[in-house]
Amino acid sequence: MTTLDADSMHRLAKMALDAGEVSSPEEAVELFARYRLRLHAGSGWAETLAGQACFLTALNTAARAFLGGVEVYGDLNSVLRVPLYEGREARYVIAELGGTVVSSADTDLPTLVIGSTAPTMPPPFCVQLSWDHWRCSIAPASAGTPLICTNDNPLAGVAAAALGVNEAFSHIRGDQPDAGHRSFGLSLWDPLAVTDGRDEVHQGPALSYLPQALWLVGLGHLGQAYAWMLGMLPYPSDARPHLVLQDFDKAAKSNLSTCMLLSAADLKKKKVRVVAQRLEAAGFTTALVERRFGPHHQLMVDEPTTVLFGVDNPTARRDLETAGFSFAVEAGLGSGYRDFRNIRTHTFPGSKTPTQIWTADTAVQAGVELSDTYKKLAEERDDLCGITQLASRAVATPFVGSLAATLVLAEVMRPLHGGPIHATLDLQMKSLRFRSGSPPTRNQSLLPPYTLRAN
Repeated sequence: MTTLDADSMHRLAKMALDAGEVSSPEEAVELFARYRLRLHAGSGWAETLAGQACFLTALNTAARAFLGGVEVYGDLNSVLRVPLYEGREARYVIAELGGTVVSSADTDLPTLVIGSTAPTMPPPFCVQLSWDHWRCSIAPASAGTPLICTNDNPLAGVAAAALGVNEAFSHIRGDQPDAGHRSFGLSLWDPLAVTDGRDEVHQGPALSYLPQALWLVGLGHLGQAYAWMLGMLPYPSDARPHLVLQDFDKAAKSNLSTCMLLSAADLKKKKVRVVAQRLEAAGFTTALVERRFGPHHQLMVDEPTTVLFGVDNPTARRDLETAGFSFAVEAGLGSGYRDFRNIRTHTFPGSKTPTQIWTADTAVQAGVELSDTYKKLAEERDDLCGITQLASRAVATPFVGSLAATLVLAEVMRPLHGGPIHATLDLQMKSLRFRSGSPPTRNQSLLPPYTLRAN
């Protein structure tokens, strides 16, 4: 009998197994090993923190999704200024994040352009990423209509990267016929502006205020995307934020495909300690809570009262109601091969409480029904338990988590700038036309302490 370890399966490649395209986990990984991408670092990309955040996020997320490799070409001599990589030259960060520097770009690899200059002979798929204020945009490089950055906001840079990597993935998978040939934008100041998100009316104010104390619950896929996003923001070197980090789990091999702050050297280590080490090296201060979030969780005096929630568990979400947080934002992601790019956020206090949204009935976990592909695998390997565990695992990828993180952080940061909040937001990355949510309302709760951004 061959026993399968469900915690070793690549969480995005699993979609091919779930869809019945392949007949084994090994074939799924072999298929994804054919997927390759190029990042073209054009001139000017590193002049803004948003550009640096875009470049680093695109590289980090693409390397975990395109298993055939991500090659990087262009201007790579800039010194980075985002807190997580401050003082390091871009060229020497690329290998650490899973990319490969190349000296020529003469093949037709799908290409994402970050910066103002595109390839002189662009490949058939060549998409330019751009950002300004709270807005981001992706468009065919041949369109020549990028946003011109007049205000530097890394939230927009990370969102642009997530949308660009998603567009390249759709192109390679062939699940969106017009991928690479369409232009669209997203405003994090007004995320429900579907048809005109690029318009200046949705640009929002200059980024000035940053949250200074937060609680992060869950340090898996979403929690690490939150931490990554915070590590891109323009905190002064002497005023990095304080974070309470809560998680109980250890890093498994499958987490390498979803968690943005993990590397192979971190396997079997507590996630909370790995994340704390990365953030503390960037000047953040942390406090660690190494237990599950549950019904007995209560804030103590002087602890952060704003929480970013990243636990995919209805029971734990219900417990948000009694924990004592004054402001909470959580995100939920689709988990199947058809809907893994769907994002839903909730902000509390809102129109409904956590127990009204996640009733006791939703907390009851449904049984796993095996598809024909999984039934055949279980029979071939004589391992019904292992195959059932594998089937129960979600399809996931960090380019979805990264976009969710920008939406969640925007709900915290928008009120700091006098803007509204949304009790709920729903977004489908496969097609951003499908967006809905609660009308914007004025926040009435206590917000986190804040600091002024670095100049």
